[in-house]
Amino acid sequence: MKTTIRLATEADAEGINQVSSYLGYSELSDDQAKDKLFQMCTSTSDEVYVCEMSGNIAGWLHLFYARRLASDDFYEIGGLVVNPEFRGKGIGRALVAHVVETHKGKIRVRCNEKRLESHQFYEAVGFVRNKAQCVFEAG
Repeated sequence: MKTTIRLATEADAEGINQVSSYLGYSELSDDQAKDKLFQMCTSTSDEVYVCEMSGNIAGWLHLFYARRLASDDFYEIGGLVVNPEFRGKGIGRALVAHVVETHKGKIRVRCNEKRLESHQFYEAVGFVRNKAQCVFEAG
């Protein structure tokens, strides 16, 4: 099957939303999904890539540029989701390889400590575990 990796467009909102639901992200309404994707597509620091397989969105990757005041800037993978029907077919690996090849500099990713398969995946595609941290929220 032929795969294509490209920047997402607003027309991809429904497909991205559907794929997102497989990982347990709360499903957005169609309008919310379109609005959020529009914001990402028009942002100067965010990029969303989709991988199409047979005309369907098989997976997506959100990459953003993280500026830091007291340390080096870097890119961060904010999300990577592959439709379970297409897992094991190299979709996630292709999306990650695409951003690594097309973006110079450090790329980071944070994974939930419970997602052990994700940890193994990122190590398999060349990422090195750097540190563990706690996330705090207010509000």
